[in-house]
Amino acid sequence: VYSKMNEEMRKRKTGPGLLKQYSPWLSDFQASNYQQVLEIPGQYHGRSKPLPEYHVKIAGFDERILILPSIRRPKRLTIRGDDEKDHMFLVKGGEDLRLDQRIEQLFSLMNEIMAADPACSQRRIRLRTYEVIPMKPRVGMIEWMQHTVPLKDFMIDAMTETEVDTNRDPNKSAAGKHTKWIATYLPRGGDTVKQYKEMYKKANRTETVKALKDKHAAVPWDILRRAYLEMSASPESFLLLREHFARTLGSVNICQYILGIGDRHLSNFMIDSQTGGVIGIDFGHAFGSATQFLPLPELMPFRLTQQFCNLLLPLKEVGQLRSTMVCCLRALRRNPSLLLSTMDVFIKEPSLDWKIFARRQAKDQGLDSDSLDATWFPLQKIRQARRKLNGVNPAYITRDDLKLGHAKSPEYKCLEAIVMGDNRHNARARIGEHCHTVEEQIDCLMDQAMDPNILGRTYGGWEPWV
Repeated sequence: VYSKMNEEMRKRKTGPGLLKQYSPWLSDFQASNYQQVLEIPGQYHGRSKPLPEYHVKIAGFDERILILPSIRRPKRLTIRGDDEKDHMFLVKGGEDLRLDQRIEQLFSLMNEIMAADPACSQRRIRLRTYEVIPMKPRVGMIEWMQHTVPLKDFMIDAMTETEVDTNRDPNKSAAGKHTKWIATYLPRGGDTVKQYKEMYKKANRTETVKALKDKHAAVPWDILRRAYLEMSASPESFLLLREHFARTLGSVNICQYILGIGDRHLSNFMIDSQTGGVIGIDFGHAFGSATQFLPLPELMPFRLTQQFCNLLLPLKEVGQLRSTMVCCLRALRRNPSLLLSTMDVFIKEPSLDWKIFARRQAKDQGLDSDSLDATWFPLQKIRQARRKLNGVNPAYITRDDLKLGHAKSPEYKCLEAIVMGDNRHNARARIGEHCHTVEEQIDCLMDQAMDPNILGRTYGGWEPWV
């Protein structure tokens, strides 16, 4: 069976991406052959009364499809509408897209809150959203965003051939240096997770910061800056693109932090090739699950690494990025009830992944998940979102998520100390559990996101040195 599956996958990899190979019915579909009409997906938003008579209908399907090289090999489908436009969607299987759909709906609500706020409206702060259409528990469609490129590819395209070769060399690359450094804490061998756990317990702050600086030295400091310069037609356009990058990154970071979205590696950001804006994608880890359930927990609230800061020179994170984050968080904190009441959908209809996470947490805590009220897990996650909107220090939020999933681990106390920070080096450690102002909360967030003692210990696939 395994050999047959391999052979079938090999054929699909090498064969042409034709729709008829996957669905002859869609390939042969012509709207003129049917009395009933089919609408282009994603036209029901719930914000007003739907008017189906004005909705775009499906005229046919493009025969060509694009097969993406990720694990589940999603397919990009092009639907031809009766508006004489092509509408592209990514068809994904094996994932419950209801979580992504609800997060995009919450992002849309956040956009409405920010549009009503004078400071955010004046600065044109908003998130770029996209439609997510779940069709079955493990199958759905995602609107394809035109004129975008993954951040990782965007940066690789700006590198020279020598830099690309160095990046692939395990002896010279930052990733190779990180792997070797982690391995020194378990020299007898063992799997990667065990090596990291030993490092959490044995590596002190000085060693961790020094190792991160060595990895920073292996990566050109201005890769992202070069990518934006190449996209710019003039110095003025570079400043506009960079300004839009700072504004969108600030809003993405704050909105994703409120919803506890993790796993923010380079492929989970898209760059708009026309405006330079940042778009977050793939929300499989939300509401703190990347901290609670991953074997190597994420300890940072969002991504704010060296390349991002170097693009924003000379002010780095202190200039427009910080002011955007302050305005965005202040607007959301002024309207917590609207946002939190909308999260009730997670209580009334939890996704499959949330049910799995709930069973895992109940097992870790020695509880009988069958006898518990089904709403306990969603309520717990929404309570964490409420605490963020009430101004709780982010280090305490991360610590509590960490405790739920790793309290029984031998390395938990070391991880807790890393998260809480050091009075001599970290602003978040000098501030109590409650931040008195929005600015104080932003300072704590940025301190935690940029802490070299956290970034230096992060899983290599996240690429914290970039």
